Amino acid sequence: MILSRLVVPLLSMWFFGNLYEQVVWNPQLLADPRPGSLVGVFAAGSPIYYYLPWGPLGVVLAVVMRAPWPALGCLAVSVAMKILLITQVNPVFRDPAATRAVVHHHAVLWAFGNGVVVITVAAAILLIQRAHSQRT
Repeated sequence: MILSRLVVPLLSMWFFGNLYEQVVWNPQLLADPRPGSLVGVFAAGSPIYYYLPWGPLGVVLAVVMRAPWPALGCLAVSVAMKILLITQVNPVFRDPAATRAVVHHHAVLWAFGNGVVVITVAAAILLIQRAHSQRT
């Protein structure tokens, strides 16, 4: 089915968005933790465009296309971690009243949490590709 061929590209877009944050954006924030420095949620350059609609659509398609259970488990961890990061850590970066120490602390939390997301999405992609290659 054509939809099954979209799972890996959509998850890859989510993976590379998170990888970019991990190797470019977060190190900048760790080096210079400026309060209120993160762009608005829907502003140009916002990270939200990496997740909406690509990440959730890829996850939904993986479930609908019956991806292997280990891959779905990896995606569940990724989604849960990203929800925690976006709702609990991310708002601190937009708060101009936050201190530099608080922003730095949250940037460290983001780095570890986002690292988990990068690893688990990569694992899910590899597991899905392996299952697909074994079927053909």
